[in-house]
Amino acid sequence: MTDKPVLPGQLRSLWQKMPTDAVVITAEEMRAKAKAFERRIRRRNFIEYGATAFVVAIFSWYATWPKPATPLWPIANILCVLGALYVAFNLHRLARAATAPAAASVIGLIDFHRADLVRQRNALVTVWRWYLLPVVPGFVLWLVAIWIGTPPGAQARVAVGMIMVVLVCIAVFAGIILLNFLGAARLQRMIEDLDRYKEKP
Repeated sequence: MTDKPVLPGQLRSLWQKMPTDAVVITAEEMRAKAKAFERRIRRRNFIEYGATAFVVAIFSWYATWPKPATPLWPIANILCVLGALYVAFNLHRLARAATAPAAASVIGLIDFHRADLVRQRNALVTVWRWYLLPVVPGFVLWLVAIWIGTPPGAQARVAVGMIMVVLVCIAVFAGIILLNFLGAARLQRMIEDLDRYKEKP
């Protein structure tokens, strides 16, 4: 041991030369990661499909209501049902769960998992287009149908309620977009971790 001081540049050089333990991922560990991600996606999609079934049932019931005396009322509700079904179709098409290949090397599993992460990330980034936009036409027509069927004496009160509903929907949409962007950022970090591992000698 010496009392000679170590300069900052020398300290950095010593730190960089310190031996590090190589991080090794086995095929079993990689397959476990892929399967855990698959389960999480399946659980999310199952909840989304259940919500779609609920929305379809509610708006199908609304479409049979005889009280709103306007031809737009059943059309608006049917359009809401079609929008919800299209969202479910997009969810399956763009963000369905993928099963890891039964027999694959570590690199093969990493490539599979990375491709799945990229697919899910891209789905989250574009959620406004395939998840939110399809329900907007039905929602707008639904409000129009309510407004047309509102008696003149109640229009002021209904207008206030409709404005509140629109503001709440805008806030919900903004929250969904924000949460999905945060999820996409987390998936991007996972992708970068896999890329760094593959780049190691």
